[in-house]
Order: sequence, then C-alpha cells, then structure tokens
Amino acid sequence: MSLSMTYEGVEKVFDPEGRNPVRALNSVSFTIEPGELFCLLGPSGCGKTTLLRCTAGLESITGGKIYYGERDVTTIPPFRRNIGMVFQSFALYPHMSVYENVAYGMRVRKVPEETIRTKVTEIMDLVGLPDVLKRNPSPTALSGGQKQRVAVARALVYDPEILLLDEPLANLDAKLRRRMRAEIRRIQKVTGITTIFVTHDQEEAMAIGDRLAVLRDGNVEQLGSSGELYHEPQNAFVANFIGKMNFFHGNVASAAGANRESPVRIGNELEIRPHSERIKLEGPLSPGQDVLVGARPENLSITNVSSAAGEAGGSGGGIVGRVNVIQNLGQITRYEVVVDDAYAIDALEVDMYAPVDGVTEGDEVAVQVNGEKALLFAPETVADTVAEEEEVS
Repeated sequence: MSLSMTYEGVEKVFDPEGRNPVRALNSVSFTIEPGELFCLLGPSGCGKTTLLRCTAGLESITGGKIYYGERDVTTIPPFRRNIGMVFQSFALYPHMSVYENVAYGMRVRKVPEETIRTKVTEIMDLVGLPDVLKRNPSPTALSGGQKQRVAVARALVYDPEILLLDEPLANLDAKLRRRMRAEIRRIQKVTGITTIFVTHDQEEAMAIGDRLAVLRDGNVEQLGSSGELYHEPQNAFVANFIGKMNFFHGNVASAAGANRESPVRIGNELEIRPHSERIKLEGPLSPGQDVLVGARPENLSITNVSSAAGEAGGSGGGIVGRVNVIQNLGQITRYEVVVDDAYAIDALEVDMYAPVDGVTEGDEVAVQVNGEKALLFAPETVADTVAEEEEVS
C-alpha cells in the first residue's frame, strides 16, 4: 500500500556550531499524498537535494520531523527506511551483470534465490528491458537510457515504500530525456509507489509531476499542480522560474476600491486592467502605486508599427520595440523584442501562432499585452528574480 510523506517544520543547518553555518532548509512543512509523483524544483543551492537526502536519512535534520505515513522516521537510519533511490550518476556496478545489479538489494536482504529470479524478471519486464536481461551484459555495454532503466529496476525490485529520484535524467540527451520522463511516469503509475523526483528542469517537472514544490533558499515558495504554478504563480520568482515571464514596470492609474480592478499603465503607451484574482499583492491598490506586471509570451502580441500608429498613445496602443530575433518553432513563431528599459525588464519574448506579415528582424513593432491574463506583483521582487534566472540559465 502506498504511503503519504509528511514534513513538519524540517530544518537543516550545515556546520551549526561553526563560524559560517549554512541554513539549507527553513521550516519546510507539507504533505505528499499516497501514490503521488511529487517534484522538488528550484535553482542550484535551493535545498531540493538536501531535502531528498534528509528524506532518505542520508542527512540528519537540525529540527522538525519526517513521517512515512504515520511513522516518525526522523532518527531512523537509511537501511531501516525501506526506500528505493536512483542517483544522477546511475551508480551501477560495472563488475556485475545487469541481473546481479538489479538483484543486489534483494541479496542484501537475504531473499530466497527463486524469489529473486521471479522479481528481477518481473521488474525488467516492467521497465521494458526483457531482452537486455536475456543477454545479461555488464552495464558498461548499455546505452544511457538502458542504464537509467536498470537503475530504476534496481530501486523498485524489493518493493520499497518510497522511491526517491535525484535528477535521474540529467546525464541524458534532450530527446532521450523526453522519452525517459514519460517512461518514469508510466512505471510510477503502474507501481503506485509514492515518489519524489528532484530536478532543476522546469519543463521536466511540469511534464512528469502530479504536484510540484518550488524551493528557493531553503523555503517552499509555492506548492501545486503544474497548471496552478504556471497560470497562478504566487510571486515573481515562481512566475519567472516556471516558464518564461515577461516583466514590465507598471503604475496604478486610478483607484477602484476594494475590488482592486484598477487600470495599470505601462509607460504612457499602454493601459491594462488585470483581473482582481491575478493581482498578487495584499490590500487595495492606490493611485500612483508602482507594480510589476508579468505576462507570458503567449499573452503578448505584436503588430507592424506602421499599422499600429493610429492606436498608439491610447489604451489600445502598444509599446514600440525592435525585433532582435525571430525563431520559427513549428507551432509558434517566437519574436524577441527589445524595448526601452523604462518599460520592461530585459528583452520581451512574444509567441505568435502565425508569422506576422511584413515583420522581419530589425523592424520596429508595437507590443500589446492581454490585460486579463497579466499578473501584478510587488516591484521589489524583480531584481532578485532576474538575477537568479541568469544564474540558473
């Protein structure tokens, strides 16, 4: 039966008595549901791998508690936790055959040989490698994708209560990663084992996870489904980390009372009216208040600046910029547009479902924002957000 996973105020401080203690986790509290495929996501140094290692018992926690179901495992050593773990490096034994690699965990547990043979055969069928088992070579003779499946099989063969995956696809090429993440999700759903998947790749996390937790500096910034984090990010950091977000300098044009549906100006060229549910600031908006406007690439559009000239300067106008790069990505055409720093932070990415007639690289265009889909954030969050995005990339 699948178990839940609960963190209650988990803290981790490295070298707490030293001169330079490092706080890796800050009072982390949330619950992973039984049978859930849960992703820990965040930039390097955010604490996601530390939390995974604490979950496995490879690191002791400084404070708080960790539960597998109703059982407090905070002080229980790793070999008594019945977990399966898959590492980024695969960690297969080159001197052993594929069969012996997969069977290793069961041999340590002194499982009868007949049961080992049955379980290894079953699990290799599950991961789609029955032919590899028949050949039974050394792992050194396998491709990257095959090694990854063998590593997953080894972690699953003794029926662990919890499966932990630490960036298991990081060493694979892009095409193989896409195929393997689908395979891992298929295998996890067949087995029903509660699984934690650590990654810094936002696309990978959104594709594979039932729910995600975005970590930053040891704190959980937001927890939810990929759709919730993409469409309703709670702050600028999450908005910028999950998918691409364009940020504009905005200013509240006039007050609209408690409903907060106030018009917001971006410079003097564009006025939008974000939906009240997409305003991620506390309290009513006030006239003249500075805000940070966020818009996804698909919620921007461009027109040839000459055709937009008649509208410029009013609420239907746009911000004039110059097209730097045009990328044809199949279903969409992506335009990178450079605008004045007074309007936006960094170059804008605009996704159009069809190429815009008459617009080529180097041309001036007018950029419009879908106000209903825009989000409002506190302006002081943007400096750290953009800096961390550059560090991750």
